[in-house]
Amino acid sequence: MRIDRISLEQLRIVSAIAEHGGFTKAADYLNQSQSNLSRTASLVERHLGVKLFDRTTRHFSLTDEGEKFVVMARNILEFYTRETNYFQDYVRGVNGVLRLATLPSLAATFLPSLIVKFRREFPDVRVEVSDFTAEEVLSRAVEGTIDLSITAIDSEYLRDDPDRFELEPLATEEFFCIVPSWHQFAHLDQISWSQLSEEPFVSFGESSSVRRIVDRALYGKDIRPSQIVTARSVSSVAGMCAAGIGLSAAPGFVLPLMNIQGLVFKPFEGAPITRTIGIVTPKAKALSKPALAFRELLSTIDPEDLNLPPRTEWHGLKDTIG
Repeated sequence: MRIDRISLEQLRIVSAIAEHGGFTKAADYLNQSQSNLSRTASLVERHLGVKLFDRTTRHFSLTDEGEKFVVMARNILEFYTRETNYFQDYVRGVNGVLRLATLPSLAATFLPSLIVKFRREFPDVRVEVSDFTAEEVLSRAVEGTIDLSITAIDSEYLRDDPDRFELEPLATEEFFCIVPSWHQFAHLDQISWSQLSEEPFVSFGESSSVRRIVDRALYGKDIRPSQIVTARSVSSVAGMCAAGIGLSAAPGFVLPLMNIQGLVFKPFEGAPITRTIGIVTPKAKALSKPALAFRELLSTIDPEDLNLPPRTEWHGLKDTIG
């Protein structure tokens, strides 16, 4: 089998023959002679070592191998067309695709207004947003499968190679206590972290940036909740708190996703516990034109256009990468 000798043009011809149900209609569609299509099909079959078509003067059909080959050919042609179009758009200017990786809370609360503004200015850019945990966002940044990662900036995630990444803070958000509305703490204006020592607690999953910051706040103050239940998703944590399984703590950008009946959010007393949100970029990575344009937006946008949560400080980007 010499499948590596098969060209894109030969893939197009075989796909057209299959799509149009034979050589006659495919020849008309491609504006080529039937004899040329027949020679191409025979050459492809010789390269593959299998028959793709059962054909007689009255009958035409794909063999089992032919059906599999046509599926592969169509996938290759679609991929080639899509990617070459993206590249051509990229060369022409700020076009193509912008791939963003971020936290679920930011994808739901922080990014939408930014994307709306970005799309108004750059309507030819297709934006793809993927949401992951903080560790997973960092992994995508390292792999180079995304253009920009907007995530929690936490030294613990970067301790193995702190000089590998460019860290640019965007905002700092305070943590709030998540309290069932019927709980004795619900009437308080503020809650101290020490008050959690006698309470059951609902914790985020271990890969969450929220979990790491809350653990440092609790155990750094030698606070031990009476029991801990762990849930991975924001909605699960909210549901468990509303059901009375325990209290929890979450930062401002997470709160809109926890705004369900039966919960209230109370600020903590004393020096605030915060999470910093920012851009994490591998230092060796050159940003695409859409990524540079989005980064420029982050440096110029008015924070009042972002609907920031309470007690969130917007830093923005101080300069741009030229």
